[in-house]
Amino acid sequence: MAAARDRVTDRCPGALVLHEAADGGLARIRLPGGLIAGGTLVALAELAESFGPRGAVELTSRGNLQLRGVPAGRHSELADRVAELGLLPSATHERVRNIVAAPFAGLVGTAGGAGDSALDGLVRALDLGLCADPDLAGLSGRFLFGLDDASGAVAALEADAWAVPLDAGRWWVGPAGVAVDGPDVVGELLAAARGFLRAAVDAAVSAAPAGHPIWRVRDLPDGGAGLAAELRAGRPEVARPEPPPGRRPVGVWRRPDGGHAAAALVPLGRLSRAGAEMLAAAGQGMDPAAVSLRVTPWRSVVVPRLADPASFVPAARRAGLDAEPQSLWALVTACAGRPGCASALADVRADAADAVAAGRLTPAFAARPLPPGARAHWSGCARRCGRPAGSYVDIVAGPDGYLVHAAGAEPKESSRW
Repeated sequence: MAAARDRVTDRCPGALVLHEAADGGLARIRLPGGLIAGGTLVALAELAESFGPRGAVELTSRGNLQLRGVPAGRHSELADRVAELGLLPSATHERVRNIVAAPFAGLVGTAGGAGDSALDGLVRALDLGLCADPDLAGLSGRFLFGLDDASGAVAALEADAWAVPLDAGRWWVGPAGVAVDGPDVVGELLAAARGFLRAAVDAAVSAAPAGHPIWRVRDLPDGGAGLAAELRAGRPEVARPEPPPGRRPVGVWRRPDGGHAAAALVPLGRLSRAGAEMLAAAGQGMDPAAVSLRVTPWRSVVVPRLADPASFVPAARRAGLDAEPQSLWALVTACAGRPGCASALADVRADAADAVAAGRLTPAFAARPLPPGARAHWSGCARRCGRPAGSYVDIVAGPDGYLVHAAGAEPKESSRW
């Protein structure tokens, strides 16, 4: 079944196969559920720092990490170090361990949601089951598993196989659209992935040689409807839960059990060594090796248990992070831009930072009232890499400056910077 990925080369990078960018190698390190020990995060930041001025740790839109600026002669060293840190349990499956989980589970007062320990347990069981199945190494690096809580925090990420808690220990699992008991969730998700591989192979055999690559369930000719029916296997279809979008807290808040948790934004997703050290030290007990942090899909890091709540916000600021609840950094994303990408026409990261420093989301010429909660994505070229899900203002670099428009609309020629 691995042929499903091989039909068109899957270029998603990993820790073993890097993408060669303009600023050096780019390695992506999967963190199932976004979970990482504080000491491990610091070790990765130290490794990136050793690569020189281009080295960097970045947070991705799936709650993973990537290292930029890896020198050509240090790829093997990188892989060895990632393995030593326990982040490479399977060489064959390293690029398919794409599991996103609700990062605030158990930390906010969501009624009926799965607690943090329950969701973390499902993440680990799913990761083990995924890596134990040789056939599932054939998934593309874009196929996504999702584990939500009752907040619906990860619904917008549109996972290919996902689960949402119902009542009384039951879970809704898609794409089949069935209700199962908690112990059956992982098996149901893995069955969905196997079914997708079969459907992808069948579609590839019947399609023309130049057919669209089938990386995800939505790429199937029928959008996955046939796969869903096959996975139900006669079981009753259950309506998908539609909770309102979950909040993404920033700063410090009180957990349901009375303790404190916190989240800090990492501006444009680039994390310094100082930022990593601050997050690791902020956890309960001040033991970086024991602190389990959660990297979110929104370029922030959650500290589930704080040792000193009062010091978190100022400490984050000193480390180049932002833990202010109303920070504009929660609303701004950007691609790599210059000099990291050869296709980029502008240093979008620097320009976005200048805009935020001036209290704006967009270039000065486009400064006008935006709807509450509006977001902005800065792109160095028309490919618009790294676009967020949902609605946002698109800021695209062109030969003559920036074009600004709503996502999905055509740029206005007059909107130039």
